[in-house]
Amino acid sequence: MIDQIEIEVAAGRGGDGAVSFRREKFTPRGGPDGGDGGRGGDVYLVAQRRMTTLDDYSDGRVRRSEDGVSGGPNQRRGRSGEALVLPVPVGTMVYDAETDEVLADLTEDGARVLLGRGGRGGWGNKRFTNSTRQAPKFAQRGAPGDERRLRLDLKLLADVGLVGLPNAGKSTLLTVWSRARPKIAAYPFTTLQPELGVVYVGHDAFVAADMPGLIEGASAGVGLGHEFLRHIERTRVLVHVLDMTEDEPLANYAMINAELREFGHGLAEKPQILALNKADDPDAQAHIELLREDVEALGVPTFTISAATGQGVRELAQQALWTLRAAQDEEAEATAAEVPVLTPEPRRTGRFEAYRDAEGVAVVDGPTPNWLAATLDLHDREPREEFFSRLRRMGVHRSMRRLGVKEGDPVRVGDVEVAWEE
Repeated sequence: MIDQIEIEVAAGRGGDGAVSFRREKFTPRGGPDGGDGGRGGDVYLVAQRRMTTLDDYSDGRVRRSEDGVSGGPNQRRGRSGEALVLPVPVGTMVYDAETDEVLADLTEDGARVLLGRGGRGGWGNKRFTNSTRQAPKFAQRGAPGDERRLRLDLKLLADVGLVGLPNAGKSTLLTVWSRARPKIAAYPFTTLQPELGVVYVGHDAFVAADMPGLIEGASAGVGLGHEFLRHIERTRVLVHVLDMTEDEPLANYAMINAELREFGHGLAEKPQILALNKADDPDAQAHIELLREDVEALGVPTFTISAATGQGVRELAQQALWTLRAAQDEEAEATAAEVPVLTPEPRRTGRFEAYRDAEGVAVVDGPTPNWLAATLDLHDREPREEFFSRLRRMGVHRSMRRLGVKEGDPVRVGDVEVAWEE
């Protein structure tokens, strides 16, 4: 199972505006009527409970939404691009791959997150008419959409996690508790990925996860290591399954708890229940009697069970449910910080910054100036005049004068460098 992956998403580019003039029977020299381009499609992630892995995104290709369609004559606006909706499993956390910032936490079925907005459609030449320019012969290109590289991290949403050494009997217990059918065999590391099962207790139920077996050094990445430990971060209760046929079962118990403490993230503080398994074996029965006082000294709710025969497993499930409900009540009373949900920064038109960079080049940075510089052909006289006219109306020229910028000086606007015009 692939449970951590990086993907790149790209929202659609806006459609180009059209350059067109009315050509009707009785109006051979009609005015401009070029329509605007459509907006590019947005990109979303949506949590779907039917999905269990991130395997669909292992091919490394960029996920792109549809581009907007170019405008047409008679002021026909181009169609906007279709949004791209990427399904992911419930329990997926979304990180910025470059900064490692948490962007979204998709914990509910149907939760939807906007990852990138599509680019604005370019204006057709009809938009650029004014009192002195009656027949503009230029239009605006569509703007590019947002692009982002993300890391998706799937953490299973289980209420109760079954932990213990390999071959302790966790898979057998989950099979008895629920309808889950994990692979079971009499050798270690049969379970190589977490398995979920719904455990019904009377009219109530909880989700249990059979976790891959821990070994010494897991907190440092030995064996399944971090791949295992990450998955139990979200469980509220841990059922520690001990193989009582082993020579030193309590030493195994102490070792696994030490790994939980070493890994951190609150794993060692989770409520635990101790399940002394394989009670149907004579050696296990002897160990249980011999270690009874030591087990009681641990101060952990303890059940003697046999996952193979079903002895004590329902009572264990009942205790797990009670412990879970108590933990949930405590969480409801506590004030939890909200995980930020990704929404791209709103485009604030009319705002800009003007400054000189480290090399002394004057820079204009703002949504509207950057948009105009990226979508108008500044090598052509008419769109260049429009560009500087709009900057003048925004007050950019006053800022340039304060920086000492003169006619012909290089100025960078967004990713475009242009010779300044007063």
